Amino acid sequence: MPQVMVVARNFMDMVAALPAAKLDMLYDSAFICEAVLRSFAPLAKKCVLQMLYVSAPVPAAATEEWVLDEYASKHKVAIDRLVQLRVFVEVRDRRKEVSYRMNNKFQANMQKYLVSGGSLPREPVPSSITARLPTITELENYALEQWECFLLQLINSSQVEKGTSFSSSMMRTFQRGLLSSRDNEAPSQVI
Repeated sequence: MPQVMVVARNFMDMVAALPAAKLDMLYDSAFICEAVLRSFAPLAKKCVLQMLYVSAPVPAAATEEWVLDEYASKHKVAIDRLVQLRVFVEVRDRRKEVSYRMNNKFQANMQKYLVSGGSLPREPVPSSITARLPTITELENYALEQWECFLLQLINSSQVEKGTSFSSSMMRTFQRGLLSSRDNEAPSQVI
């Protein structure tokens, strides 16, 4: 049976096409939540931020009061996008009136993200990785060795080790622009 590929116009359309369970799994990551938030139009971002610390469902009529009448159509588009991406979840009460509440996972991750100042605490590096990290001295020696090889290659020296190779575009950039420019002139542009 041939597989059918759904081609989305952009990444967020592809995310919106995911089933609810997969979207909820994506929202386990604060980085994904941040990326989704950044992808929204300004009005949708405003709605998310207004609902970020609200735990009870907010009636749709109340959300319409957040914007001027002239922006009602843009507000509807923003709310539809938030519902489509399951950032907002529609809740219907006994009178069949629509209310919105924020996705619990999305809300919790964005609250943590904002409280930590926009940077999430990092996981500790496993000792198996830190045991093989080079020391500062080793890094300095390596950088100095690479710089010397680069300079030798710039002057076409035969002393350059055979194992070191620098891209031709990088060499042209330095030869034409940075190293051949005079002190009082700006480097020539290489295209």
